[in-house]
Amino acid sequence: MKKCLVIIDMIHGFIHEGALSDSSIDKITPNIVSLTKYFIEKDYPILNFQDSHDENANEFMAFPPHCLKESHEAELIDELVPFKNKMVTLYKNSTNGFMHPDFINVFDKIHADEFICVGCCTDICVLQFALSLKGYINQHNLKVGVSVVRDTVETFGLPGHEQGQFNEMAITLMANAGIKIIDSYKEIME
Repeated sequence: MKKCLVIIDMIHGFIHEGALSDSSIDKITPNIVSLTKYFIEKDYPILNFQDSHDENANEFMAFPPHCLKESHEAELIDELVPFKNKMVTLYKNSTNGFMHPDFINVFDKIHADEFICVGCCTDICVLQFALSLKGYINQHNLKVGVSVVRDTVETFGLPGHEQGQFNEMAITLMANAGIKIIDSYKEIME
């Protein structure tokens, strides 16, 4: 069974700096690094999405400006940079990587039996991508699984956006849509 790791927005602008960053998200980094190494060892594909916004991105009507193209915020976190040449990277101007113009072509070329989603933010970018991918798979009656690994996803905490509550809400929504929730990245490596 061929699996594809999907890394979503593990970039400086959500962890280390900028209007939407939250350093507590960094706690998932070691788990994602471990999974990345495992997928490289197995010669499984890795798809990496990174926010990379135009200066006047429509998204800034809902969220403060963040992760502008060619800014440090839009760059992959240092822990994942050594593996960048082993990833297919899509730079997105939307919360939802599924909407990237090249995604379906990449999806078709990967030919994976399961897409395993990790990264941030659980209730925005991870949720939207996983639900869209699951909907696409269902629409076309494909025999492809979509999974999210609980200890490799996190969201930010702000007033009105309680981190634990929004993280669990997103996981519950994905589970209710038929997305498999895996508790630990270690289960994948067994």
